[in-house]
Amino acid sequence: MSKFIQSSKEQGQQGTSFLSDVNQSPAESSQTQQNINVTRQQSFGLTETFLNNSVTSLAAASIASVGSGHVRAIDPNHCYKMDHKKRGKCIIFNNKEFAKSTTMPARDGSDFDALRMREIFGDLLQFDVDVHVNRTTIEMLQIVAKAAAEESNCDSDCLALVILSHGGDGGIVYGTNGFIKLEVLIEPLKGLGCPALIGKPKLIFIQACRGMQLDEGANASDTKRGKTAATADTAYKIPTEADFLYAFSCPPGYFSFRNGKQGSWFIQAITKVFKKHGTNLEIMQLLTRVNQTVAMEFESNSQNKDYTGKKQIPAIVSLLTKDLYFTRNRWTED
Repeated sequence: MSKFIQSSKEQGQQGTSFLSDVNQSPAESSQTQQNINVTRQQSFGLTETFLNNSVTSLAAASIASVGSGHVRAIDPNHCYKMDHKKRGKCIIFNNKEFAKSTTMPARDGSDFDALRMREIFGDLLQFDVDVHVNRTTIEMLQIVAKAAAEESNCDSDCLALVILSHGGDGGIVYGTNGFIKLEVLIEPLKGLGCPALIGKPKLIFIQACRGMQLDEGANASDTKRGKTAATADTAYKIPTEADFLYAFSCPPGYFSFRNGKQGSWFIQAITKVFKKHGTNLEIMQLLTRVNQTVAMEFESNSQNKDYTGKKQIPAIVSLLTKDLYFTRNRWTED
């Protein structure tokens, strides 16, 4: 399903009101068992149980055992509906070469990131992936607008956008010919510009520098340790900016590392975490583990001492209104 159609510094390195804890007696346990259809043991040692009532997807109905006699249930009213006919479109912009007028260097290692993200979103999460290489700002905007207008969004769970490019202060990302503000690029995905995705998650992943500041890190001894989219009969308003999630490789103003032979730290961490937990943890749990992986497992080592011993932390901005699970209950064909 995939079609092959990273900032100047960067190139150097690269819900639960229904939740309950129940300690049951044998009699109570017997009664509870009558309401349970299927129990399966997952590889990480937890047990998911599917309820008869209000089952709209595997994620929405799952109950995880968190200890002997303790059960945690996930209310479907607090989860995005992820059982549409399609998972949705994932657009990947892999901008790695730039016009001389931009003064931006080539982004060595970006192809590794593109391949990894295509594997994660396509093979694992079951998106329909389009990879676009070296696109201008106008072309990028046109591609996003076209994806927003597709009728197939009605039958899709969500939409994902991955940007691998240069970036900078002020919320900009680069096309091959110059920069565009991120808010302008994603405008077609908002509100009435994309009615089929109202109330559905829009996931934006950005591997790009957001400034020139370097994170020196801190020694551990220096710190203390310690209802889906509206339908005709249930109409309601949703804020235009709602249901977006932005996963940035670094905080505003900071440098984002990329290795020319291994790709960026951020995408390497996403790959590691999502391959292990992508279909059983909620999206914010996944991205928190990505943060931990980048923070704890990576440190720069450069021939330029100014760039040696530096750290990085991704920045996650969630405007989601429900929990999001990428369960693999998809349209199996014989």
